[in-house]
Amino acid sequence: MLDKDMYYVKKLKKQLLSIFNMVIKTEEHAMRETAEDNELSVSEIHTLVAVGRKSPKTMSSIAQELLINVSTLSIAINKLEKKGFVTRIRDEADRRIVRISLTEKGAEALARHEQFYFRVVDEAIRDMDNGQKRLLIRSMDHMLNFFESQLSSCEADGIGEKEMQKN
Repeated sequence: MLDKDMYYVKKLKKQLLSIFNMVIKTEEHAMRETAEDNELSVSEIHTLVAVGRKSPKTMSSIAQELLINVSTLSIAINKLEKKGFVTRIRDEADRRIVRISLTEKGAEALARHEQFYFRVVDEAIRDMDNGQKRLLIRSMDHMLNFFESQLSSCEADGIGEKEMQKN
């Protein structure tokens, strides 16, 4: 690898890690401001996002979106149901199928979270011209496609959630 290539790799690695960590910290701070009595964790908010407005959704589709297994999701859904953010709906045709839907309280929490992200993204790109925004979107699409293919590879190779978390 050329020195210039190594520079870019190192720089982007550092930026990706920094952005990831700062997004999580920013999200935690925003949740403290918007969450009712700090009753939701970051992972619970992410679960609400995955349940989403187009609910009800099956447990397996939510787990797939969150890149976790259904048993891990069940624990999160139990907590969210006890807190009044989601509800379980049994499929009438097949009682084994459980669908998850947001309650009114869950929809309100999701709306606050979405407002936070729209505000953050709007502020982050405010000083960019349209060309810079298009380039950023193309670059982010490229990164997203790369990570999707990496995850697909891991799944095809039989690498599970726990093995990926160890790496």
